[in-house]
Amino acid sequence: MKKLAVGVEFFADLILNECYYVDKTFLLKTVLQEDPTPVTVITRPRRFGKTLTLSTFCEFLKLNPDDPDDKSVQLELFANTQIYTDQDFCNHYMGRFPVIFLTLKDVTGDTLELAVEQLAKIVVQLIKRDFSYLLTSPKLAPDERQLLLKISDYSYFSKGWFRTSPDEQQYHIEKNIDSQDHIRENLQNSLLFLSGCLNRHHNIKPILLIDEYDVPIAYAAQHGYYEQFMPIISSFLGKVLKTNHILRKAVLTGCLRAAKESIFTGLNNLNINTVLTRASPELSRGLGFTGQETEQILSYYGMDKYAGMVKEHYDGYMFGREHIYCPWDVISFINDNRLNIDEFEDEIFADNYWVNTSSNAAIEDFMNYITSDDIEQMQSLMDGHSISSVIRTSLCYGDLQNHQISDFWTLLLYTGYLTYDPKSLKPYDKSGGRYIATLYIPNQEIRTCFNEKLLSYFENNRDYRNRIINTIRGLFNGDAVSVESNLNGLLEKYISIRDLATRAPKENYYHGFMNGILINGASIIKEQSSNMESGNGYVDLLVKSKNGDSVVILELKQTADKDQSKKILAQTAVKQIIERKYADRYESNPDIVKIYACGICFCKKVCSVVIEQLK
Repeated sequence: MKKLAVGVEFFADLILNECYYVDKTFLLKTVLQEDPTPVTVITRPRRFGKTLTLSTFCEFLKLNPDDPDDKSVQLELFANTQIYTDQDFCNHYMGRFPVIFLTLKDVTGDTLELAVEQLAKIVVQLIKRDFSYLLTSPKLAPDERQLLLKISDYSYFSKGWFRTSPDEQQYHIEKNIDSQDHIRENLQNSLLFLSGCLNRHHNIKPILLIDEYDVPIAYAAQHGYYEQFMPIISSFLGKVLKTNHILRKAVLTGCLRAAKESIFTGLNNLNINTVLTRASPELSRGLGFTGQETEQILSYYGMDKYAGMVKEHYDGYMFGREHIYCPWDVISFINDNRLNIDEFEDEIFADNYWVNTSSNAAIEDFMNYITSDDIEQMQSLMDGHSISSVIRTSLCYGDLQNHQISDFWTLLLYTGYLTYDPKSLKPYDKSGGRYIATLYIPNQEIRTCFNEKLLSYFENNRDYRNRIINTIRGLFNGDAVSVESNLNGLLEKYISIRDLATRAPKENYYHGFMNGILINGASIIKEQSSNMESGNGYVDLLVKSKNGDSVVILELKQTADKDQSKKILAQTAVKQIIERKYADRYESNPDIVKIYACGICFCKKVCSVVIEQLK
């Protein structure tokens, strides 16, 4: 039985280690032969196989620089794949091109300087790993070899020092040092220069593969150096992609389409394939697992009967018009549970694997700007409903700083938290680039993730915490105005009217809402009780201060009639506390200095508060 490769991203590792491989090699023909555009950009959420796809391309295409006729590596890796059955295609493409393959996923610096250093290290490592033979190539001019030597040495990027020959062991600091401007220019030109060197050495146009091209842009936006970094990364990528006649093909992957960020400006022959693209079914099926592929891998590991569980938790994504499963989830589920299918079958469950595999900083930042109406829509999504929103096909990280809610929904769509109904996609305006689409949460895993993200946001949100603490302090101080003001702020922004759409009595919902608030005030509350028998009835809620000298008894009311006086109903609640003697057991206790009766009446997302001091 083949091994399961959890977290293995490189094609050669999968094949050489005899791991289970869902054959996607048909993408080679789709992208290289059937797509005539010089640059193809594929955007997908994380963990859907972008790195594996480019790694497969690299292994299939790259030539052996020592013997360009040697295809032994490709024969070993691809002999049992779909693409190998197309011998005509293999004869034209397999092992025939110099390939530049790099990933930018590690350019994650929290400062501009660190990000540039990381970018430089990638260039240095790329040349040392794959193209050191060019340093002594007789087909390159001496000044080309000299420049290649510079950009293959990290000391050059960090200090400006450089050697004058590959064999030189010492740096001649006084003689060989470049200015920072010159160094920066050489870094920005490095991919363009390298592609030219490869073309001259092999007399073959190279192929460029760039994985996670937008990660550096995301981190620049997150850490506040976006404006300073964009000219650098735009030049680094743009120069090699725009009007580069010595490049055979470029394929880039990422999460967001960065068209407005000037990387692709002026590039006319560009094919961008996103989750919304319906024109290429092969590409839509090419990243992620189809239903059939998921059934096959479950069957292979004897887990057919868990297909329903897998579908409920990991299916539901729409790429183009294709239903797609998250491959990371499917493989992780099988890996965790396949040894339990006999003796420990009752321990099999669908865990949440995808949610913490990458940074969610852009989404978390957006949460600070959402309104109560936006919370309504999020609640609707968690309830299993859909929402309709404007989607920007060219959304980029620079747009996110404007905090438009439609950009938020677009971001969630492109990053995998939402999916869409292909039949709903309609143009929004004549200028293009914006569409109306019906969005929904794709599966149970993401629904759970949504809920956790919202709860985590509320727990860590300063405004939310402050309002809770001020509400509780107001209760212990008998300050009805403060309690009412803070509760109304919480009701307005942090709950949804949909939360009230339940068959249970409305008081039950508000009871839970208040319970949740009080639980979050553990730092100033010693004791909290709910539905406790006291006097001639049951107290809705009771809290005792941290030092034990103050008690607040709360009676909750609600009305659906917005014209009914909430204040009068709150006063009725206070009267109920007094008449039913809820406070009697505490009044004779000398340790308790203050007792407050608090009546609160809720009407949807507004409340009135009345507090009377009983002791």
